Amino acid sequence: MPTPLLLTGLSEEEQRDLLAAAQPRLLKARDVLGAQGEPADHVALVQVGHLKLGQVNADGAETLIRFIGPGDCYGAIALQPGKRYPVSAVAVEASRVLVWPRGTLAALAGRIPQIRVNLFEEITRRMTGVLSATQDLAAERAPLRIARALRRVAEHGGEPSPHGIRIAHPITRQEIADLTGTTLFTVSRLMSRWESDGLLRSGRGTVTIVDPEGLELAATA
Repeated sequence: MPTPLLLTGLSEEEQRDLLAAAQPRLLKARDVLGAQGEPADHVALVQVGHLKLGQVNADGAETLIRFIGPGDCYGAIALQPGKRYPVSAVAVEASRVLVWPRGTLAALAGRIPQIRVNLFEEITRRMTGVLSATQDLAAERAPLRIARALRRVAEHGGEPSPHGIRIAHPITRQEIADLTGTTLFTVSRLMSRWESDGLLRSGRGTVTIVDPEGLELAATA
């Protein structure tokens, strides 16, 4: 697991104290870690596996925001009393997370101020990522939105393979459509074309980007 942002700037003793206070939790695929609108009463750090973050709007339509994996936090806003989770977190595969109740983490942050700094940075980075994706949705054509989303997911949660960069967690074409504000038909048509051109490979729930630069170039053609 990459060094989590949550642990950045902490001494070894502070890291041990923080990790010792956590409660490990195992999740199966489709288990809910936290639900949108519920009181934000805990913060979680992903150790193994991946979860997807989603949000339901006033009309009942669900939007897929992003995927999180090892080293990422969920619920950083919980350090502020009275807050509610703005998004839901659902496991897309068997996962393991470390969970801190809000009171426990607040007490630790009072003694170790860097924890609060790190959680604020986590929120800032998440907002920046969402803003970038929103700008793509508003300004770019569907092919480029899909290509860039695949690259972002692969860069954040990918692993080298003999054929390129494989997205390390299950992802369906419907989820790619939800992530990019397009339709399943459009995603399937474009991904099939790009696969025929040798730019990516896909299987049941798996996607490998063979040529990231070529993929984005093809999307702008």
